[in-house]
Amino acid sequence: MQEVKNVFIFSDKDLVKLSACLVLSAIFFGISGLLVMLLLQWLTRQSYAEDAQDKHGISHISASRLGGAAVLVCTLALIFSAVFTEVTLVNIGAYGVFWVGWVGPLACAALGLVEDIRNNYLTPLFRLITMTLIFGVIIAVSPFLIPTELDVIGLKYLLDIPATGWFLTVIFCVGFINAVNMADGANGLLPGILTISFSIFYLETNGFIYAALMTSCGLFTIFNLISGRLILGDAGAYGLGAALVLSGLFLFSEGIFSASFLAVLLAYPCIDILVSLIRRATKGKSIFLPDDNHLHNRLNYHFQRWFRSKTLANSSTGVFIVSSTSGIALIGYLGDWWPVTGNHWILVFTGQIVAYWIAFFLSGQNRFAVTPHQG
Repeated sequence: MQEVKNVFIFSDKDLVKLSACLVLSAIFFGISGLLVMLLLQWLTRQSYAEDAQDKHGISHISASRLGGAAVLVCTLALIFSAVFTEVTLVNIGAYGVFWVGWVGPLACAALGLVEDIRNNYLTPLFRLITMTLIFGVIIAVSPFLIPTELDVIGLKYLLDIPATGWFLTVIFCVGFINAVNMADGANGLLPGILTISFSIFYLETNGFIYAALMTSCGLFTIFNLISGRLILGDAGAYGLGAALVLSGLFLFSEGIFSASFLAVLLAYPCIDILVSLIRRATKGKSIFLPDDNHLHNRLNYHFQRWFRSKTLANSSTGVFIVSSTSGIALIGYLGDWWPVTGNHWILVFTGQIVAYWIAFFLSGQNRFAVTPHQG
């Protein structure tokens, strides 16, 4: 008989963690933060949609995969409550791309939610084809999202051709979401990137949708870092990844951000997937086969040697990477290093690439070889 969790029984450690989550959420987000935190805690006490231990090669405790679904529900609740109370009017769709700004993330989130609830029910090929179809339609009906202003020799010519521009943009979107999904391992890593990204988008555009996403992702980051018992899952990685890539394309097309600044902001998932593909290809392995040899896996190995708590080691891994990647973009933005529309940020992105390779090499020292890990 399947063991049923008692949602009313907490260990002393659980109570300390929950108390810390509640205090931080109240300080930063008020009453709404407390309500969301209680919802997140309730999800961790359920016995369905659990993520297996060690699935990502980092976590050593079982966790709920419904964090992404909770973030999206909270985001929609914030939007509807704001409209209902006439705090703001959200009448042109998310990110200014009208209905596709809603359809894309919600369709991708629904695809991921099926996988979260029934793990391995959908084959990787089916998910890949479905996401390709989703973005194929979105880019076809919103051709202004094709980054034709991207000033890269050779690539700009291809993007100017409607058919190839559509094809390359769809491939980029699908690839980016898979990169985001790969980063959903260490506590605070993916939610930290999302929180910083949506925060900068909000500060630059004053768009309420970004404020709602910033709030939901920020609350989830606090809970994820402290408890480690709730992850974004595929619904979060797919849905929020779609929101992030569509936002980036739209804000670039509007001239609000340069491609180089967005590259700095989203450096980790972009660099990590490229390195992973190259690494697997050069070793004669399938580029689609998951493994536990990403930079966050390597760094976590060393953090586990320094900290007795596996949750603390996992969270330290996420915080360290976010601080070194998206955190640099946030510091540069707040410090007004350069205009976010300028191309000087390419210097920072180049430095991030070099730093990634150095960290990847050094973190591989004295670490046992890993085998491909499904998940």
